[in-house]
Amino acid sequence: MITDNRIMKDCFVEIRGDEITWIGNEKKNLDHALYEVKDGFICPGLTDVHIHGVNGFDFMDNQEAFTDIANSLPSYGVTSFLATSRTAAEKDVEQFLRRVKIHQNSPSGGANCLGAHLEGPWISPAYSGVQSKSYIRELTWNDVDTIINPYLKNISVITLAPEEVEKHAILNYLQSNGIHISAGHTNASLEEIGGAIDSGLTQITHTFNAMSPVHHRTPGTAAASLYYDDITCEIIADGIHVNPSMIELLYKVKGQEKMILISDCTGYNDLADGEYFFRGKNLVKAGNKVTLKSGQLAGSAITLDKGLKYIVEQCHIPLEQAVYMATQGPLNAIGQGETRGRIAAGYKADIMILNSDLMVERTIVNGKKVYSRDAC
Repeated sequence: MITDNRIMKDCFVEIRGDEITWIGNEKKNLDHALYEVKDGFICPGLTDVHIHGVNGFDFMDNQEAFTDIANSLPSYGVTSFLATSRTAAEKDVEQFLRRVKIHQNSPSGGANCLGAHLEGPWISPAYSGVQSKSYIRELTWNDVDTIINPYLKNISVITLAPEEVEKHAILNYLQSNGIHISAGHTNASLEEIGGAIDSGLTQITHTFNAMSPVHHRTPGTAAASLYYDDITCEIIADGIHVNPSMIELLYKVKGQEKMILISDCTGYNDLADGEYFFRGKNLVKAGNKVTLKSGQLAGSAITLDKGLKYIVEQCHIPLEQAVYMATQGPLNAIGQGETRGRIAAGYKADIMILNSDLMVERTIVNGKKVYSRDAC
């Protein structure tokens, strides 16, 4: 069993209803034994706090996409997620937030939706990536009133460019209302990130991607991610977005406590290699790489289980710490680690079982087995 940065051998886990009720080295109650793992690992279920879609679906497509994505994610070991938006027209962002609220109020099974992650439109045009520049705007108090305030209970994270905020008091306001602020798609300097930290910034979105770089004379956001101890850094571990040595460097600097794995999956994970036209863009898929025809990266095509396997096998990160970065770490970063993300009595029975090759064998969500690889 892997939890709390430890690997514990010969462990048994008892589940009653939707909770873990007991763990130990002996079977406590045979009536509640689900199965035994002979050659593998019992882990907390993965939590993906930055995911746009999977298996061809995108959260901004329609309401049905929420159901399709939630039901698909357990096959990748994911038991909880934040539905993530992209830069779009105000009406589309508001519609996305309404769908998040509807899904949270009436979940349809599968992985747990823990809220929304708004990625834009309050970002920098200098580092927009493939986000639509026509919808990029400054974050104003008017946006807070009209877009954010109606969904304060549903928004968990907002990715923004700190230099594109009308007043830093807005950041203080968002933080005081339980919204976690992440710097991404930003041209901020190291000093500007420091000022934003003083106003409530706590995270960096897909570290090293779409941000001002590490530079020895004019250090930007990427440098700030390494410099400021209290900042939690997202990382896409696919060997495409970030060189494995840079992932290892980030780990050496931040440790497992301040580094969280994300997929940033844009729903193209199951596409065969080739050229496609999706959502107004001409895309090229080659393995795990998705680009525009120009060669510019157009999001991620991995799922979180693949990222976990990658950092263990390619970045020299111990398995127990990699699991922490994809389970407890993300939940702690969004303030939801008190009831999920650990295998311990009183915690939700959200569990992923990996085989010795780190492939997902089974997934349990809220005490119910929702995926089994041998049943596929």
